[in-house]
This record gives sequence, structure tokens and C-alpha cells, in this order.
Amino acid sequence: MAEDLTKRFYVENPKEWEKILSKKIFMDKKLEVKVIEHGIVLPARDLKNGKFEYTGGVCDNDFNFVAGFSRKSPNGIVKGGVDWTCNSSYTVAREELVQLNEDVIFGGTVMGHFGHFLVECLSRLWFVIQNPESKLKVLFVITGNRGYKSWFDDFFRLMGIEKERIIYVNQPMQCRSVTVPEQSEYNSWASIGFTKEFFTPYEAIKSRVTPGKIKKLYLTRSEFDENNTLPWRRCFNEKYFEDFFSEHGFEVVEPEKLSIEEQISAVMGADEIAATMGTLSNWAAMFCKPNVKFFMLNRTKKIFGLQVLINELFNVKNYYIIEGSKDFMYARHDNGVFLLGSNEYWKEFVADYFGEQINENDDKPYLEESLDKYIRHWCKNYSDPKNFDIWVSSFKNMCNRIIALEEQSIKNRPLLTYQTHVDSKGWDDGWKSESQLSNPLDQKRDIQAIKINFPEHNVYYSVYSNAEEGWSKEISNSEMAGTTGKRKPITGLKIRLDEADAKEFDILYRVHTFDGIWTDWAKNGEPLYSHGVKLNSLQIRLKPKSEESHSSLK
Repeated sequence: MAEDLTKRFYVENPKEWEKILSKKIFMDKKLEVKVIEHGIVLPARDLKNGKFEYTGGVCDNDFNFVAGFSRKSPNGIVKGGVDWTCNSSYTVAREELVQLNEDVIFGGTVMGHFGHFLVECLSRLWFVIQNPESKLKVLFVITGNRGYKSWFDDFFRLMGIEKERIIYVNQPMQCRSVTVPEQSEYNSWASIGFTKEFFTPYEAIKSRVTPGKIKKLYLTRSEFDENNTLPWRRCFNEKYFEDFFSEHGFEVVEPEKLSIEEQISAVMGADEIAATMGTLSNWAAMFCKPNVKFFMLNRTKKIFGLQVLINELFNVKNYYIIEGSKDFMYARHDNGVFLLGSNEYWKEFVADYFGEQINENDDKPYLEESLDKYIRHWCKNYSDPKNFDIWVSSFKNMCNRIIALEEQSIKNRPLLTYQTHVDSKGWDDGWKSESQLSNPLDQKRDIQAIKINFPEHNVYYSVYSNAEEGWSKEISNSEMAGTTGKRKPITGLKIRLDEADAKEFDILYRVHTFDGIWTDWAKNGEPLYSHGVKLNSLQIRLKPKSEESHSSLK
């Protein structure tokens, strides 16, 4: 395994990613603190302009706007949109004001989006944390349509802000005075600015959390996506990456099933972390060790510059961004349905870091179940008529890819296929192509017979049932090996090619057992045993001898 890689971006356009590293992201300025006598704090109201822009926040006694959440840097420049901002106030009748005869601190705006909350909603809390002797109430305004989340309080508790001090403003409130600390960050995507105070909340949290003991960590969102009822921002086929990293010593963890403290603890203790890029990689980069090796799988081929900026901000030195996308239809990071899987960039990374050569299409068996869901959710997400051009472009792209694959298949050679007979069901519906699962893994029906077909070539095979009977007679080309109607499971397999074809191809095969384990790949007539455990699925594939030798077969 490579300890240090000189290459950081395993992507289609590395120079575009590298440009982000040249951005100036720190501001050298002294943050101000204003005190607004008789200040008013207004709940956020959506301006309904399609930009996720809100009105509300802090204003003076005459309803003149003072503070909310801004993407506008101190020099007045803002680029790249106004999403989630709160830059104006509104008026209400005096009798609607709830009178709070106390001095308070404005903690800022918060939103129920985990990633946005961590990146953008803590920027005024440096003042609260730097003044631990103060017990003034801290007022927050909630923006967005997700409302209050209990994990708001979990994060504030880890910063040392007691729940009793927190008020989420849900009606106009006038206070004796409102202390307004200036924002420590201004993030308009294209125009970024952070001060040293930005790190105060994160350092406070880390000081109260004990690092965990897991050293290799894969953060998955596969079950989170499966339970997500929204059609957008769905990832499919993450199981491929879960299994790969698990086979290389990583523990697969579902963060949403842990408490906030447990999530942060796991990340703080890890020496190596892998995750798909987005909220998972954002917050993990905020709390991980500076010297952690962090593998970030981009869900789409679009550039997600914020991740690079966060890595640089939090001094994450050994990070690698790898395109983990197998999308063949339109997607962008903030609104898309994603198909993950093996590709040329992933293959290059695995060779460099793990020292292994993998088949670019070794995810083929994983894709079978994912493709249907991917296409269905994609169509549901983009069914609006305004997305007609996206529909047309994406389906043209898909058709062109299918044509290219068919041409490649015809040009190279005939396709090897196989069929199995399983208990209580009989023969499969149709023949399976190379690398496809012969049967669904969740259907525990034992395999009793097999047929293999390689048109215009000769393939020979035999099966093993038990020690008493030993290996069956070797047969070839679509003949049945095994039995039907005798309820006799197969527990071993041998497959080989004739002498001429063996000079051109290796034939590889593996089986999946009832105890949920794939055997290692066997090849070229090697006996493959399941050691008495019943089989419920198998895979067969050919590898041309001209391909570079594989140091590891997945």
C-alpha cells in the first residue's frame, strides 16, 4: 500500500480542481460586536422568490435591518447566488412583539440541513464561546423548510452552550439589548472569506469529545438514501465501495445511527477515512486528524469546490478526490440522482494506493439491482416539462453508450453465458451474461445444476456434490452438470477452456454461499469448494490474456 501519493485528484479535469487551491480564503480583520438597545429579533419568512432567500433576523427599534445571514463579504462583493441568506427585515404591529426584558446574544440563523448548518450556521458563536462567564440567552432564527432539529442542541451542548440558554425565535421578540457578533465567514461559493474565529466552535467541540478507536473508517449513506423518500440526491450502488473498503480493513459505519458525539468521536480517531463527497465528507474533514488519509468519492463528474476549500481550511493534508461516478444521465452535486461504481479514475487510484489492478467493470454484478432504481428515480426527479432538454440530452447519451457497448462486444468475441437450476424454482429465466449474478443473493435457494455456453468455442465443466460421489463427469457447451429433481445441492465447481482458447483467455469463477460469503476467484480448471456450505449464486467471467495481470481479483 502506498503511504504517500503525489497525485491528489483522480478526476477527469484535475487542472480545474487544482485552480480552487489558488483561491484566497482567509480574511485578516478584527471582527466587530454591536449592541442594539431595544433590539428586535424576527422569525425568518421565506420571500418565495425561488432563491431560498429570507427576511427577518435582528433589527433596531424602528425595524431597520441589522443582522441575519449574509454571503456578502465585508468588501461588499457577492457572487454565486443568495441561497439561504437573510438580508432584510419586516415590520409588525407593536402589540405583536413579545417583550423579553433581558440582554441577549444573537447566535445567528440555523437551518435543518446538516451540511449547511455545520459550514454556515456557527459563524457568530465565536463570541459566545470566548465569553464562557456570560450566561446571557442566545437567540437563533431558523431558516429553510426543515424546521428545528434536535441535533442543533447536541452541537451547542458540545460547544459548552447549555440548552437552557437557547431560544429559537418563533414569534417577533423585543429584548432589552441584543449583542450581535460579526460573522466569521462569508461563503458565496465564488467569493470566500474566513477569519481565525471561524474555527472556535469546532475546536470547542473537539475539546469535549474523546477520539474513537476505529482506525479505518468508511462512512456510508447507502441505507440513508434507501430510506429517503425524496427523489433527488439519491446515490445508488454504494455497496460496491462498501465491500471494497471493507475487504481492505475499513469498518463500514452509518453515521445517522450514531449520536452526534459518537459520529465526531469516530472521525477524530480514524487514521484513514473514505466517504462519498458531500455532507459526509464536509463534516468529517472538520473533525478529523490533520494527518488522516481521506479518500473522497465524487458522486458526479461536476466539480464540488467547497470540499477542496474545507480541506484547505481545516488543514487536511492527505486527501484524495476520486471520481466515483458512473452516471450516464444528467446530474449535478446539489440536485441529482447518482449512480456510483468503478471507472478508469477509480481503477487508477486503486493501482496507485493499494497496489492492485482491478477490472474496470468489476462492479457489474452490483449494478444489476441498482440500475433499475437509478433510472426510475432519475425519471421521477426530472419529470417536470421544464426539464425536457435534460431528458432528451440524457437519453441520447444513454443510447450512444449502449450502441458503443454493443459494437465493442460484437467486435471482440462471442459472449459467454450460463444458467443455474435452483431448489423450489427450477431453471433461471434466461441465460446470464459474464459477471452477472446467477441468482439474487437474498434468495437462499441452493444451486443443483448448471449449464455454460460459449458460442463457437469449447468450455468444459464439472460439479461437486459430496465426498461420496466426488466430481461429476466433465461435460461441455450447454450440457447440464448436476441434477434436477433430487434436491442435491452443488458444493464445488471446476471450469476450463480448450487448449486453443486457454492461450487467449483465463476463465474465472466464484460462488456465493448461504452464510453470505463470496469465495475467492478460481480460474482455468482449479477446483473451487464451498466446504459443504450450500451455494445460492455464482459468477463467471473471461479475462483476455492480453490484459495486464491482476495482482488482486475482486
